[in-house]
Amino acid sequence: MDPFARYPSCTYTTMQDGLIVELIARKVGRNGWAVMAALCHRVYSDGKLGRVSAEELSRSFKLTPRQVAHGMEELRGKGVIAPVVRRTADGLWVADRSRLGHVAQYRIAEDVWSSVALRPDSDEGPR
Repeated sequence: MDPFARYPSCTYTTMQDGLIVELIARKVGRNGWAVMAALCHRVYSDGKLGRVSAEELSRSFKLTPRQVAHGMEELRGKGVIAPVVRRTADGLWVADRSRLGHVAQYRIAEDVWSSVALRPDSDEGPR
């Protein structure tokens, strides 16, 4: 018999130990933890976070819009997350922006991502 709990697909979050250590070391507050847990619903193997709107975070994870805004501000301010940087047609490197001007996609910051342990034998990203 399998001793572990099994959940339906895409209904749980995993946070790697290295990320948890960084959140503690950077003294991230409760809103930051809640938002980070929600953002970790989909983390790619290069540290990019899946695209999700503030409205979707509020609706899906029962966070108020104010909690999402405070959590995102705290995570950015403490250097846990950063905008994904893309090259423009002109060859410039700029933060990935939506048509409305806000950041379209975030990633776990490089220094934080370096403390996250990935399986060396796996070529597939986190599920």
